[in-house]
Amino acid sequence: MTKNWFNNLTAGAASLLLALPAWALQDREIKPDGVASAKIAVRETTRIKVEGGRIEEVFGSVFSRENPAGELVVSPDEASGEIYVIPSSMARPGKPINVFVKTVNATYTLLLTPFDIPSDTVVLRDRASQVSSLPIAVGKAPDRLREIKNMELALRARAVPSGYVAMEIGKPVRLWQEARFIEMRRVMNPYMSGTVYSLTNISNTPLVLDAREFSDADVVAVAVERENLAPGDMTRIHVIRERRRD
Repeated sequence: MTKNWFNNLTAGAASLLLALPAWALQDREIKPDGVASAKIAVRETTRIKVEGGRIEEVFGSVFSRENPAGELVVSPDEASGEIYVIPSSMARPGKPINVFVKTVNATYTLLLTPFDIPSDTVVLRDRASQVSSLPIAVGKAPDRLREIKNMELALRARAVPSGYVAMEIGKPVRLWQEARFIEMRRVMNPYMSGTVYSLTNISNTPLVLDAREFSDADVVAVAVERENLAPGDMTRIHVIRERRRD
Protein backbone atom coordinates (compact mmCIF):
# COMPACT_ATOMS: atom_id res chain seq x y z
CA MET A 1 0.00 0.00 0.00
CA THR A 2 1.27 3.46 -0.72
CA LYS A 3 2.47 5.68 2.09
CA ASN A 4 0.35 8.63 0.97
CA TRP A 5 -2.78 6.53 1.14
CA PHE A 6 -1.97 5.53 4.70
CA ASN A 7 -1.33 9.14 5.69
CA ASN A 8 -4.77 10.17 4.42
CA LEU A 9 -6.55 7.85 6.84
CA THR A 10 -8.06 9.35 9.96
CA ALA A 11 -7.17 8.29 13.47
CA GLY A 12 -10.71 7.01 13.82
CA ALA A 13 -10.20 4.70 10.87
CA ALA A 14 -6.99 3.32 12.35
CA SER A 15 -8.81 2.46 15.56
CA LEU A 16 -10.98 0.00 13.63
CA LEU A 17 -8.13 -2.48 13.84
CA LEU A 18 -8.62 -2.84 17.58
CA ALA A 19 -10.83 -5.40 19.31
CA LEU A 20 -12.06 -7.06 16.12
CA PRO A 21 -14.93 -9.52 16.59
CA ALA A 22 -15.33 -13.02 15.21
CA TRP A 23 -16.07 -13.00 11.46
CA ALA A 24 -18.61 -14.55 9.16
CA LEU A 25 -17.75 -15.08 5.48
CA GLN A 26 -18.85 -13.92 2.03
CA ASP A 27 -17.05 -15.49 -0.96
CA ARG A 28 -17.07 -13.46 -4.17
CA GLU A 29 -15.62 -14.43 -7.55
CA ILE A 30 -14.03 -11.36 -9.14
CA LYS A 31 -12.65 -10.37 -12.53
CA PRO A 32 -10.74 -7.22 -13.48
CA ASP A 33 -13.44 -6.30 -16.02
CA GLY A 34 -16.39 -7.22 -13.80
CA VAL A 35 -18.22 -5.92 -10.73
CA ALA A 36 -18.56 -7.82 -7.45
CA SER A 37 -21.29 -6.99 -4.92
CA ALA A 38 -21.16 -7.64 -1.20
CA LYS A 39 -22.90 -6.64 2.02
CA ILE A 40 -21.14 -4.68 4.76
CA ALA A 41 -22.27 -3.94 8.30
CA VAL A 42 -23.68 -0.47 9.05
CA ARG A 43 -22.39 -0.16 12.62
CA GLU A 44 -19.50 -2.63 12.71
CA THR A 45 -16.32 -3.23 10.73
CA THR A 46 -16.19 -5.55 7.73
CA ARG A 47 -12.98 -7.29 6.73
CA ILE A 48 -12.09 -7.51 3.01
CA LYS A 49 -9.29 -9.67 1.64
CA VAL A 50 -8.13 -10.85 -1.79
CA GLU A 51 -7.31 -14.56 -1.83
CA GLY A 52 -3.66 -15.04 -2.72
CA GLY A 53 -2.97 -11.31 -3.01
CA ARG A 54 -2.47 -8.05 -1.13
CA ILE A 55 -4.63 -4.96 -1.36
CA GLU A 56 -2.31 -2.10 -2.32
CA GLU A 57 -4.83 0.75 -2.62
CA VAL A 58 -8.55 1.54 -2.37
CA PHE A 59 -10.07 4.50 -4.16
CA GLY A 60 -13.49 5.77 -5.11
CA SER A 61 -15.99 6.93 -2.49
CA VAL A 62 -13.44 6.61 0.32
CA PHE A 63 -13.53 9.00 3.32
CA SER A 64 -10.33 10.98 3.91
CA ARG A 65 -9.19 14.49 4.76
CA GLU A 66 -9.17 15.25 1.03
CA ASN A 67 -12.57 13.61 0.48
CA PRO A 68 -14.82 14.29 3.49
CA ALA A 69 -17.88 13.30 1.42
CA GLY A 70 -16.56 9.76 1.03
CA GLU A 71 -19.03 7.07 2.06
CA LEU A 72 -16.55 4.44 3.22
CA VAL A 73 -13.96 4.62 6.01
CA VAL A 74 -11.07 2.31 5.16
CA SER A 75 -8.49 1.00 7.62
CA PRO A 76 -5.66 -0.97 5.97
CA ASP A 77 -3.69 -3.73 7.64
CA GLU A 78 -0.26 -3.39 6.04
CA ALA A 79 1.06 -6.62 7.54
CA SER A 80 -1.65 -8.86 6.05
CA GLY A 81 -2.61 -6.84 2.95
CA GLU A 82 -6.25 -6.82 4.08
CA ILE A 83 -8.55 -3.87 4.80
CA TYR A 84 -11.29 -3.16 7.35
CA VAL A 85 -14.17 -0.93 6.32
CA ILE A 86 -17.19 0.76 7.89
CA PRO A 87 -19.68 3.18 6.31
CA SER A 88 -19.06 6.84 7.08
CA SER A 89 -21.78 9.26 8.22
CA MET A 90 -22.30 10.15 4.53
CA ALA A 91 -23.43 6.61 3.64
CA ARG A 92 -27.06 5.51 3.60
CA PRO A 93 -28.23 1.98 4.48
CA GLY A 94 -29.22 0.04 1.38
CA LYS A 95 -27.38 2.40 -1.01
CA PRO A 96 -24.36 0.73 -2.69
CA ILE A 97 -20.93 2.31 -2.21
CA ASN A 98 -18.72 2.13 -5.30
CA VAL A 99 -15.01 1.57 -4.66
CA PHE A 100 -12.04 0.13 -6.52
CA VAL A 101 -9.61 -2.31 -4.92
CA LYS A 102 -6.12 -2.44 -6.42
CA THR A 103 -3.65 -5.31 -6.07
CA VAL A 104 -0.32 -5.91 -7.79
CA ASN A 105 -2.06 -7.94 -10.51
CA ALA A 106 -5.32 -6.08 -11.18
CA THR A 107 -7.93 -3.52 -10.08
CA TYR A 108 -11.41 -4.74 -9.12
CA THR A 109 -14.71 -2.88 -8.89
CA LEU A 110 -16.77 -3.43 -5.74
CA LEU A 111 -20.31 -2.43 -4.84
CA LEU A 112 -20.56 -2.55 -1.05
CA THR A 113 -24.07 -2.15 0.34
CA PRO A 114 -24.51 -1.27 4.03
CA PHE A 115 -27.05 -3.38 5.93
CA ASP A 116 -27.92 -3.84 9.58
CA ILE A 117 -25.94 -7.07 9.90
CA PRO A 118 -23.13 -8.29 12.19
CA SER A 119 -19.44 -8.00 11.30
CA ASP A 120 -18.46 -10.05 8.28
CA THR A 121 -15.54 -11.02 6.07
CA VAL A 122 -15.60 -10.60 2.29
CA VAL A 123 -13.15 -12.85 0.45
CA LEU A 124 -12.43 -11.88 -3.17
CA ARG A 125 -11.24 -14.73 -5.39
CA ASP A 126 -9.76 -14.15 -8.84
CA ARG A 127 -9.40 -17.66 -10.29
CA ALA A 128 -7.83 -16.41 -13.53
CA SER A 129 -5.09 -14.62 -11.60
CA GLN A 130 -4.38 -17.73 -9.53
CA VAL A 131 -4.12 -19.92 -12.64
CA SER A 132 -1.82 -17.53 -14.48
CA SER A 133 0.46 -17.20 -11.44
CA LEU A 134 0.72 -20.96 -10.78
CA PRO A 135 4.40 -21.92 -11.21
CA ILE A 136 5.42 -24.34 -13.96
CA ALA A 137 7.67 -27.16 -12.80
CA VAL A 138 11.02 -27.58 -14.52
CA GLY A 139 11.10 -30.74 -16.64
CA LYS A 140 8.54 -33.51 -16.90
CA ALA A 141 6.68 -35.00 -13.97
CA PRO A 142 8.69 -37.76 -12.25
CA ASP A 143 5.76 -40.15 -12.72
CA ARG A 144 3.81 -38.91 -15.78
CA LEU A 145 1.23 -41.71 -15.75
CA ARG A 146 0.37 -41.01 -12.11
CA GLU A 147 0.15 -37.26 -12.81
CA ILE A 148 -2.19 -37.89 -15.75
CA LYS A 149 -4.39 -40.15 -13.64
CA ASN A 150 -4.48 -37.61 -10.80
CA MET A 151 -5.37 -34.81 -13.21
CA GLU A 152 -8.23 -36.88 -14.64
CA LEU A 153 -9.53 -37.43 -11.10
CA ALA A 154 -9.23 -33.69 -10.42
CA LEU A 155 -11.24 -32.90 -13.56
CA ARG A 156 -14.03 -35.18 -12.35
CA ALA A 157 -13.99 -33.97 -8.73
CA ARG A 158 -16.38 -31.33 -7.42
CA ALA A 159 -13.82 -29.92 -4.99
CA VAL A 160 -10.35 -28.96 -6.22
CA PRO A 161 -7.66 -31.17 -4.62
CA SER A 162 -4.76 -29.64 -2.73
CA GLY A 163 -1.99 -28.53 -5.09
CA TYR A 164 -4.40 -27.77 -7.95
CA VAL A 165 -6.03 -24.53 -9.11
CA ALA A 166 -9.36 -24.45 -10.99
CA MET A 167 -11.01 -21.76 -13.08
CA GLU A 168 -14.53 -21.71 -14.50
CA ILE A 169 -14.43 -20.62 -18.17
CA GLY A 170 -17.72 -21.02 -20.11
CA LYS A 171 -16.11 -19.91 -23.39
CA PRO A 172 -17.30 -21.13 -26.84
CA VAL A 173 -14.54 -22.59 -29.01
CA ARG A 174 -14.74 -22.87 -32.80
CA LEU A 175 -14.61 -26.52 -33.85
CA TRP A 176 -16.98 -27.92 -36.46
CA GLN A 177 -20.16 -26.58 -37.99
CA GLU A 178 -22.00 -29.65 -36.68
CA ALA A 179 -21.01 -29.11 -33.05
CA ARG A 180 -21.27 -26.58 -30.24
CA PHE A 181 -17.97 -26.80 -28.37
CA ILE A 182 -17.52 -24.97 -25.03
CA GLU A 183 -14.51 -24.78 -22.74
CA MET A 184 -16.17 -25.25 -19.35
CA ARG A 185 -13.42 -25.56 -16.77
CA ARG A 186 -9.64 -25.55 -16.50
CA VAL A 187 -7.60 -27.24 -13.76
CA MET A 188 -3.84 -26.86 -13.34
CA ASN A 189 -0.95 -28.07 -11.25
CA PRO A 190 2.77 -27.35 -11.81
CA TYR A 191 3.09 -30.21 -14.34
CA MET A 192 -0.26 -30.56 -16.12
CA SER A 193 -3.18 -28.50 -17.41
CA GLY A 194 -6.55 -30.20 -17.76
CA THR A 195 -9.60 -28.83 -19.54
CA VAL A 196 -13.24 -29.93 -19.43
CA TYR A 197 -15.15 -29.27 -22.66
CA SER A 198 -18.80 -29.85 -23.48
CA LEU A 199 -19.67 -30.84 -27.05
CA THR A 200 -23.26 -30.82 -28.35
CA ASN A 201 -24.36 -32.28 -31.69
CA ILE A 202 -26.34 -29.42 -33.29
CA SER A 203 -26.70 -31.15 -36.65
CA ASN A 204 -29.57 -33.32 -37.92
CA THR A 205 -27.43 -36.45 -38.23
CA PRO A 206 -25.54 -38.67 -35.78
CA LEU A 207 -22.01 -37.56 -34.86
CA VAL A 208 -19.16 -40.02 -34.19
CA LEU A 209 -16.23 -38.69 -32.14
CA ASP A 210 -12.62 -39.86 -32.13
CA ALA A 211 -10.32 -38.87 -29.26
CA ARG A 212 -7.48 -38.30 -31.73
CA GLU A 213 -9.40 -35.33 -33.17
CA PHE A 214 -8.74 -33.40 -29.93
CA SER A 215 -5.01 -34.05 -29.73
CA ASP A 216 -2.07 -31.78 -30.52
CA ALA A 217 1.63 -31.53 -29.68
CA ASP A 218 1.18 -30.81 -25.95
CA VAL A 219 -1.73 -33.19 -25.31
CA VAL A 220 -0.85 -36.27 -23.24
CA ALA A 221 -4.37 -37.69 -22.73
CA VAL A 222 -7.92 -37.30 -24.05
CA ALA A 223 -11.07 -38.81 -22.54
CA VAL A 224 -14.37 -38.73 -24.46
CA GLU A 225 -17.39 -39.54 -22.31
CA ARG A 226 -19.63 -40.56 -25.26
CA GLU A 227 -18.32 -41.23 -28.76
CA ASN A 228 -21.69 -41.54 -30.52
CA LEU A 229 -24.02 -38.56 -30.33
CA ALA A 230 -27.53 -38.40 -31.75
CA PRO A 231 -28.81 -34.96 -32.83
CA GLY A 232 -29.09 -32.77 -29.72
CA ASP A 233 -26.96 -35.06 -27.54
CA MET A 234 -24.13 -33.67 -25.42
CA THR A 235 -20.92 -35.18 -24.06
CA ARG A 236 -18.00 -34.03 -21.98
CA ILE A 237 -14.41 -34.24 -23.19
CA HIS A 238 -11.34 -34.06 -20.96
CA VAL A 239 -8.08 -32.88 -22.54
CA ILE A 240 -4.87 -33.04 -20.50
CA ARG A 241 -1.80 -31.14 -21.61
CA GLU A 242 1.73 -30.96 -20.33
CA ARG A 243 2.69 -27.49 -19.11
CA ARG A 244 5.87 -26.17 -20.68
CA ARG A 245 7.94 -23.05 -20.28
CA ASP A 246 8.09 -20.87 -23.39
